[in-house]
Amino acid sequence: MNSRDSLKRICRILIVVTFIFILNSFSDNLIVNAEPKDDALKAVVNFLNAQKNCNLDDMIAHSEYLQKISNVKELYTMMCKKHPLEKAEITDISIVNENTALVSIESTYKDRIFIATSPVIKKDGQWKIIKGIPGSGYIQFSDKVNRDKNEHEVEKAIKNYSTALKSGDLVEIEKYIKFAPHISKAGLEEHFKAISEEKPFPQVTPLGIRILSDSFAIAQIEVKHEYFSTTQNHAVCKENGQWKVIFGHVLTNSAIPKSDKPIEIK
Repeated sequence: MNSRDSLKRICRILIVVTFIFILNSFSDNLIVNAEPKDDALKAVVNFLNAQKNCNLDDMIAHSEYLQKISNVKELYTMMCKKHPLEKAEITDISIVNENTALVSIESTYKDRIFIATSPVIKKDGQWKIIKGIPGSGYIQFSDKVNRDKNEHEVEKAIKNYSTALKSGDLVEIEKYIKFAPHISKAGLEEHFKAISEEKPFPQVTPLGIRILSDSFAIAQIEVKHEYFSTTQNHAVCKENGQWKVIFGHVLTNSAIPKSDKPIEIK
């Protein structure tokens, strides 16, 4: 075998080794991304199954209640007895980061249907769905006296986001927001620029902040425009030491009545 043939053989081996390395790296990334979603989804499914069977211990084990109440078990007991869950459909679940997911659920009861988007967070090594997200119109103001460091940091991040929004600078804005997984950045620069040029500029105010872990919070944010205002529940996560508002997927919890004879349109 001459030197040229040897060189070709070595090149072929290097190409194959490189391809295998790239393929393994890609597979590792898929596993890393898949595991949090599988674990988060499992926690939600376990909670819904427990709710349907009125298994209070499992409901508590796979959830955390947002509002500060003394007896969650008593609340879940009353919920199961008065409004037993007939069926539930998980319409979407998306991973924000390794400790945070957002899940959308349609829950059917005897006389009502709930539509909700809730956080699922990893806390102390276990994934839990956050229950008790308030509906529109309910505002729980933050305690102005007994506030911890995280609450101050979340409030500061929201105010910095408002300042960045006023500048219309997408690079600066992205320091304080985390795009939801389904959000495309295409056209966002024009969107933020249009908001920055609104006169008078909208007033962004955090009304209530609830810290659920060292890396996750829920903030009720009011945005006042000249002729109207909105208040929505936003998920806020901490990445690389910086709190960020999750942009493009607000938290919801709404109910509609259900009759015995619904009219179905196909």
